Amino acid sequence: MWIIYALLVHILLLGSIFVIYFRSPVIKGLEPQQPLSSFGLEPPADRLVLIVTDGLRADSFFDGNCRHVPHLREIFLHEGLVGISRTRVPTESRPGHIALIAGLYEDPSAVTRGWKENPIEFDTVFNRSGHTYAWGAHDVLHIFEKLSSGGRPMHFDSYNHDLDFSGQHKTYKLDEWVFDKVRFLLNRKREELQKAKPVVFFLHLLGMDTAGHVHKPGTPLFLENLNYSEHGIWQIYQKFEEIFPDKRTVYLMTSDHGMTDSGSHGAGAPHETDTPFILWGSGVVQTANTPSKQTFVANDEGKRLPLHELEQAQLTPLMSALIGLPPPMNNFGMLPMGYINASAEYEAMAAYSNAQQLLGQYQMLFEEHKRGVLSNYLNSFGKLTTKKIQDYKLLTANLRANKSYAESIVRSRLIMEQTLEGIDYYHGYYGNVLLLSTTATFLGWIYYLYQLLTAHRTKAKRTGHNIWLEAAVIIGLIIFLVAQRVPLVITFYLLLPLFIWRLALKPNLGYSAAFAYSQPSTHLASKKQLLLLIGCAELLVFTFFERRLISLCFLVISGYSWLENFKSDSRLVYGRLILIAVLTLFPLLPPSVGYQNSHLVFIGILVIFLNALWSKKQRLGLSLHTKICNAFILLNAAVCVHLNSNHQGIPLPLYIASWLFLIYAFGSILINKETDLELRLAQICYNLNALYAMLCTSYEALFIQLLIMELSMSLDTSNRNSTMAMQQSPLRLAFTIVLYTFFSMFGSGNIASISSFDPNITRCFIGHFAPFIMMALVLLKLLVPLILNMSVVYTHCGYARQQETRIFICLLLICDIMGLNFLYLVRNQGSWLEIGSSISHFVIMEMTTLILLLVAYGAKLLLGLTAFNNVTHKQH
Repeated sequence: MWIIYALLVHILLLGSIFVIYFRSPVIKGLEPQQPLSSFGLEPPADRLVLIVTDGLRADSFFDGNCRHVPHLREIFLHEGLVGISRTRVPTESRPGHIALIAGLYEDPSAVTRGWKENPIEFDTVFNRSGHTYAWGAHDVLHIFEKLSSGGRPMHFDSYNHDLDFSGQHKTYKLDEWVFDKVRFLLNRKREELQKAKPVVFFLHLLGMDTAGHVHKPGTPLFLENLNYSEHGIWQIYQKFEEIFPDKRTVYLMTSDHGMTDSGSHGAGAPHETDTPFILWGSGVVQTANTPSKQTFVANDEGKRLPLHELEQAQLTPLMSALIGLPPPMNNFGMLPMGYINASAEYEAMAAYSNAQQLLGQYQMLFEEHKRGVLSNYLNSFGKLTTKKIQDYKLLTANLRANKSYAESIVRSRLIMEQTLEGIDYYHGYYGNVLLLSTTATFLGWIYYLYQLLTAHRTKAKRTGHNIWLEAAVIIGLIIFLVAQRVPLVITFYLLLPLFIWRLALKPNLGYSAAFAYSQPSTHLASKKQLLLLIGCAELLVFTFFERRLISLCFLVISGYSWLENFKSDSRLVYGRLILIAVLTLFPLLPPSVGYQNSHLVFIGILVIFLNALWSKKQRLGLSLHTKICNAFILLNAAVCVHLNSNHQGIPLPLYIASWLFLIYAFGSILINKETDLELRLAQICYNLNALYAMLCTSYEALFIQLLIMELSMSLDTSNRNSTMAMQQSPLRLAFTIVLYTFFSMFGSGNIASISSFDPNITRCFIGHFAPFIMMALVLLKLLVPLILNMSVVYTHCGYARQQETRIFICLLLICDIMGLNFLYLVRNQGSWLEIGSSISHFVIMEMTTLILLLVAYGAKLLLGLTAFNNVTHKQH
């Protein structure tokens, strides 16, 4: 029963972090502002051309005095503005485009739809405009295509694109498709388009993103795509000027996100968040009066230009103001001042419209809070009361009437800043109490595990328990939450600690038949061991922030274990010392994600093959078909790596062979009738190491081989040392499992990064972008080392089979203590890199406890130990 409780509680704890930090920012029931033309003001432009070069980072654009974008350089040298637009994490295509076109940072509740659909509709520049024409990849356009248009003509022309990362095809062909479609429309509907206003043209250029993933930024093939795309943008600009000679067109070229040197994106590194933008055309000033004092060298003659800086969401109200539209209803961007070449009155009215749009969201949240019966007795946001809002509206109206437009802009900007602060306040109103509630849930669950662990020796008793008092507390809290109209999901998490603690304080807790088969453990751990384990558990927490610390943690624990076996004269002891020293070097290397080195892959493949020849167990225990199949697939992997490294297509038969071996690798183990655990382990190691090598891009296969060897030596030396065997404890072995789990992850790459993905991982299996298949293979790559670790533990450690239940309870204890750390390390202030990473760390930590339970079952299934404690049960 405790396993079911563990699964349920950890799923609920995962949900708590989404409730605290991932509430949808989309507010329903809003009313749009009036177009600026309704106030008798003519917008500076009639049409907007938005060009998004997907995946283009600022560094690639400004490199070498903008030498890779000579045509675009001519534009901003003579007109318009150029600068950097900073995005927020996750730096992916969907969030970036929503921030640009809706002014809204990604709705986290979209995770329930796999980031493919919009669970809540939101407003965009497209919805506000008179006409919209868009071209590009279906994955991006369908985000906006399915939104309600409000009766406005919206035309989308998209293609379904499968990313081909074999390097056979020119990536700029994707952009060529868009340019051809735009020219065709402009020629066909010339007269109709000249009469339409306001109209938005959206060009989504995916070539740069594809080139970055496949070839990596800065490579010749990447620059080839950049040169083609920037020249194509120049030609399209000339075409628009030819079709619309009235000079009433404004242009914005920018990017949705950047990219690292390894060709990945998603996190918050500067290369991923810094994107270029060029704004030019009708209504754009030549020199903006902005706070930014940065400059850059724009050409080889040394000409310096101001480098303007904006938040990505600020481009939304800026685009809207340039063509006379109100900001989208769900916009969170603040209109940047000094960019629009229009009258002071127009800019003041645009700022006022932006402030009113933000106030609409704030007032909706404020009214929702005030609907609670007890709201007058609770805290509220004091900087922006109803009276202050009314005073602002009256004051700005007087300022505009007196033509004090500069002061009106200042007032609007101040109210926008306070409004955004107030929106954050009410969005996170229950954040602190939810944090305390989740902490109480954690502590109650940890206490439950401790009681469960000691249930065979002591029974927890609840003294002075009053069922009526408990019921009164629960009912009173429910009445308070209902009266205040607290959302149901928040109510649930505020009540959850009461039920967890009720479970933890239950008399005669957790004694079940599962413990009857476990030999009594005289102690959990010595005081010295306990202190060492707690210290290393805390150190493990910080490895999520500094990957190299895992080397120190591994060295401390493995070194301590080695010293305990130092008196042994076995060669295993000294061989293990060498392995420990070598393994601690791997986390000091660059993460393998995005780092390709075919020579290291070949070395890893060779080590797997040589180990099969050198190991007596593998040499004698493996069947002939296993030896032949593994040797063939290792050769197949080497050929695939060679072809991919030289940008040559991989033949279909090699893909088929890879998929067949994936089935064979697990199937042949399951049908094996061998009962000797070490012989079964030999086949598991050979099959899964060969499979793992097919998913490697550099040194990972070599690292995992050495790690498995070191773990086997560690357990063997402990078994031979009678003193060590007597000192074994569930807590110590549980921490060993946790340590090797994280070391296998961080030793080869930083799994804590949400951007840890390289399409070349799957090059032996698939040559085009298929997200679900690729994600399944990435997860397989993460799980294989864990299965190998658990298989070694079950094979070489009889104590693990005897005390399995207690070991897993200790494992949950360690992981939950670490999870409680991460709960308080979650950031809701500071950079978005810190915020996003801290949340992902918590999610990973909570998932680890569940995954290890499943991995343990998988390892036992492969070893023929499918029932819990079945080995121990046979011995009794």
